[in-house]
Amino acid sequence: MIGITMNESNKTDPAIEAQRKVFEGRYDNSQCGQPGSLHDTPNPLLRYLRDRRLQLVLGDLSRLFGPDVSSMSLLVVCGGDGGEATFFCNQGFRNVTNSDFSANALDQCQKRDPRFKTLYLNAQKMDLEDSSFDIVLVKDGLHHLPRPVQGFHEMLRVARRAVVVIEPHAGLSAKLLGREWEEHAGVFNFVFRWNPELFRQAAKSQLLKQPMTIITRRLWDHALAVHNLVRAMGSRPVALLAAKAVYSALWAANPFGNQFIGIVVKNG
Repeated sequence: MIGITMNESNKTDPAIEAQRKVFEGRYDNSQCGQPGSLHDTPNPLLRYLRDRRLQLVLGDLSRLFGPDVSSMSLLVVCGGDGGEATFFCNQGFRNVTNSDFSANALDQCQKRDPRFKTLYLNAQKMDLEDSSFDIVLVKDGLHHLPRPVQGFHEMLRVARRAVVVIEPHAGLSAKLLGREWEEHAGVFNFVFRWNPELFRQAAKSQLLKQPMTIITRRLWDHALAVHNLVRAMGSRPVALLAAKAVYSALWAANPFGNQFIGIVVKNG
């Protein structure tokens, strides 16, 4: 494991520090390191619901970079207790690092899954050199930051080949079904949502005229709602088939979906 270090850049933002304290408390009491946790569950329904968006991203990365993608170095930003890092290790990635600003979360990682490395990082100001990792990925983490676009820019700076963003999508579905604010132990964050044009402009404003390929995807994904809908079926195989059927039925409505996947590939 990479040792956990704190530098002054991790401590200077009061909003970041408030969020950090909340997540330190959450992971101090977490059961994620215990057998049967969501990240390690043998239940195929829960694995499918948990990993569906990551599976889509893995398909995109495999098409972009070929079968050798698993040999590329991968940094997960705002990775918490390492669910995304575990997923990519399970898919054969051999150089995976999970980063977070909660030391307790990273401690849970070391208890859960020794296959990946850990790194204490402030996602808005990462203490890393440019192009430190081939791929930099975030899943449902940027919207917890006081300045999500700054976090995205840091990802672009640190990535050598590609950046992957999996976050809520802006639009009518978000206004009708989503929350504008999230609250954790009295600390609030604005639920920042992306769309293709915002993603494109944020990438170009950072990379300027550097050649790049931008891929975006909009889709419906709500693991908790689908789980609540199908769990009454009891049988795990039947419930899994039902969950897949729900998402298949929603395929035509993906242009109005609640989730955003964006990939920036640095060309040349």
